[in-house]
Amino acid sequence: MHLFLLSSNNIRPDNRYSAQRSALLFFAMLLSALFMMPVDAAHAHQMATGEQVRVEGAITDADGEPLSGATIALRSPATGLIRYGVVSQPDGSFHVVVDPGVYEVEIRFVGFGTLRTRLEVDGGEGVVQMGPLALGQRALTGDDVVVTGERADDALAPVTVTNISATDLARQPDMKDLPVHLARQPSITYWSENGNAIGYSTLRMRGFDQRRVAVTINGIPQNDPEDFNVFWINFFDIQGATQDIQIQRGTTGARFGSEGIGGAVSIRAMPYRPDFQVSAEVGAGSFGTQRYSASVNSGLLADKYVFHGRASRLTSDGYRDWSWTEFWRWFVGVTRYGAHHTITLQAYGGPQKDGLAFSGIPLEANKETIPDGFGGTIDRKYNFSADTRDTERFHQPHIELHHTWAPGGDWEFTQRIFGVLGIGHFDFGGTFRSANYLRLPESVVPGDGDGGGSGDGDGSGSGGNAGDPDDPRNLPLFITRPDLQLTFRAALDQWQIGYLPSAIWRGDGRVTTINGEARLHRSLRWGRIQEAEGLPNDVTSLVVGSRADRRVYSFRGEKAIVSGGVRHQERLSSDWVLQADAQATWRQYRVYEEDFFGTQFTKSYLFLNPAVGITYRPEKPLRGFLSLALTQREPRLKSLYDGEEAGAGFVPQLGRVTPETVFDVELGGAWKSLRHRITTTLFLMDFHDEIVPTGELDQFGVARTTNADRSRHTGVELEGEALLGTWLRAAGASGVHTELGGNLTWARHEFEDGTPIAGFPNTTANVHQTSEWRGVRLTTQFSYVGEQEIDPRVAALDAYTMVNMTLAWSPRAVPGIQLAADVNNVLNRSVLAFGNVGAVGPQYFPLATRHAFFSIRWQ
Repeated sequence: MHLFLLSSNNIRPDNRYSAQRSALLFFAMLLSALFMMPVDAAHAHQMATGEQVRVEGAITDADGEPLSGATIALRSPATGLIRYGVVSQPDGSFHVVVDPGVYEVEIRFVGFGTLRTRLEVDGGEGVVQMGPLALGQRALTGDDVVVTGERADDALAPVTVTNISATDLARQPDMKDLPVHLARQPSITYWSENGNAIGYSTLRMRGFDQRRVAVTINGIPQNDPEDFNVFWINFFDIQGATQDIQIQRGTTGARFGSEGIGGAVSIRAMPYRPDFQVSAEVGAGSFGTQRYSASVNSGLLADKYVFHGRASRLTSDGYRDWSWTEFWRWFVGVTRYGAHHTITLQAYGGPQKDGLAFSGIPLEANKETIPDGFGGTIDRKYNFSADTRDTERFHQPHIELHHTWAPGGDWEFTQRIFGVLGIGHFDFGGTFRSANYLRLPESVVPGDGDGGGSGDGDGSGSGGNAGDPDDPRNLPLFITRPDLQLTFRAALDQWQIGYLPSAIWRGDGRVTTINGEARLHRSLRWGRIQEAEGLPNDVTSLVVGSRADRRVYSFRGEKAIVSGGVRHQERLSSDWVLQADAQATWRQYRVYEEDFFGTQFTKSYLFLNPAVGITYRPEKPLRGFLSLALTQREPRLKSLYDGEEAGAGFVPQLGRVTPETVFDVELGGAWKSLRHRITTTLFLMDFHDEIVPTGELDQFGVARTTNADRSRHTGVELEGEALLGTWLRAAGASGVHTELGGNLTWARHEFEDGTPIAGFPNTTANVHQTSEWRGVRLTTQFSYVGEQEIDPRVAALDAYTMVNMTLAWSPRAVPGIQLAADVNNVLNRSVLAFGNVGAVGPQYFPLATRHAFFSIRWQ
């Protein structure tokens, strides 16, 4: 795959690994798929002998009137994929021919609640007649998510869960990163480097940044194994293939298999449907934003295959200076159904280019234009990287193979094989670096002579006194050689493969799930001077560009992970369900092939993460739960060794940052009816050695970290939702359906001495409403984020309120067409969403002022 990944950008993949690993990964998955397909001979036998069964029924409303056009979907209980689908006739009747097996039947009709029932079809039956199928009043949409093995059933499990259904996702603004959509949920906030939330956006849950939130797509971890970050930008437009999302707040070490301290986000992107569908969308808006996308779903072919493909193109100038984005995105896959086996092979990704904006603005620039001290000015759109045209090019394709085997009886087995490749670079101004760091010869910047050095002009950069901060060779080039202009390239070439098996046993009132995990991640990181102006020609030929390939740093990293876990859920009685979880995980860092100092080391960790919880009155309108969990998590690799700073003298510090441990107590309750839902959660998260920011940033604007001896996070989360259609009809607005929802979080995040922890707002709140009438939908979102500390040395960040609105119209005269307008920051507030302290002092990241996006969609 490296044959086409940004080959024009002078990135030199290591040929010893790239071609072999790509070929090995591809053929391993292909052979696995081919190997598993023949075991499904039972399906072929059924097709040959005509053992399929006709399922019949009729859909009505509560008064017995037939409903024409209701959708009936038969899902696989194991995967949640829709196996068969049909639409009811004018008299409400339907029929569909299916293979024998067990199905989850889901029936929907616009303006009514979703009906779900379980259907078991035996091979000896010629016709199965389903009983009365009457749809009641419209229900809340948050219940419409698929619960599979890696997810929690919020009616049973003792966890703090919020579900986002496909209907909810369809109502969200089109042109935003996924963290913006998630931020309407309890205890979640976001901030954006670009300002318009297209590009590098960061999610925070209960104040913990996304490095401490476990994110999965189809059960596959998305957190970088070395850095723990989630790069939403690399799978922008995954929303176009997403069915639903489940959010769990609180520590997830035992339950999700990935150590999320703040919580977990489970995204389900399996867009395979049994009916043929084609869709296209075009849109344009503020800041030169344009988007084009198209998708096609084949429908069920030969009664066992469904193909799906999607492609999209996005360009935007961004809100801030030089914060532009250019994305291509694609998603392709195929699912093969059988009597007992389901196999899905899919891949997604796409190359991207974007202008970097990882530096913020001074506080004063948010309200007025201020001088920058060098003859220029700074306003809230200012981006320091614009002066040097800092740019990223990257491509991170994912490939996944999912296999589910449901042999019948009590057991169900799932296995996932996946691979991720990533190659690209940052190009940014390098004059803030010293001559010693850049390994420039003494002829460019002479040293004071005390430290010796070769001074032979060979580009080795060993001149001057490396330990003396006053030596000219240790000062930034913009001081010692202001006439020079340098572009530095920081490159990354990485890959990851993994195998995730699981088995589920269901007995009488009991469910046991066994999970496994084996992952290997390897990376090559290097940096060099890519372009230079002002250097002598002989020096340029030695140290600049791909021809010289004189690297400033170069090292390889590795992360190996092996984990196993078990979950047991048991009904003690009709009113009590007990759940116990345990996960054992081993993980090891390795650094090797460091070019300049011979640095190499391994660092291993072994953790046992248990959890136990009990649910009172499960699956009842009024229920409660108590959960206790202990989670340990290792520091990220950069906290142990910052190889990109080797030129500045950074050496391994394996004991400087140690694993953090949290004991999490969650006490929750919920009341739910067909048209109302209220949930509340009290949490206490008690930390030993919590990993917190030091108040310093690395060269990419990322906070360095250390340990705090003791710290505590406590809070209350409230969430509610209601359908107001009945009240509106009583007021004379016949046919209007309105959902009103909101949430409020109040929390304290403190060190042992009572000092607030930076980056954690104490209060967040959201209120949202959606009204629909005759094809017109109006959605309004109000968000409030309270004051938050950013550093003990500076003032706290002010609280802010944001209002966003979406108006969509689906004209009845033109079926399949939707026109939409999104207006963000309706009140035109000058909001600062996040801040930290950089090398030159406090910096803050603004959100865009009022802006809009208009789109037309056809399906």
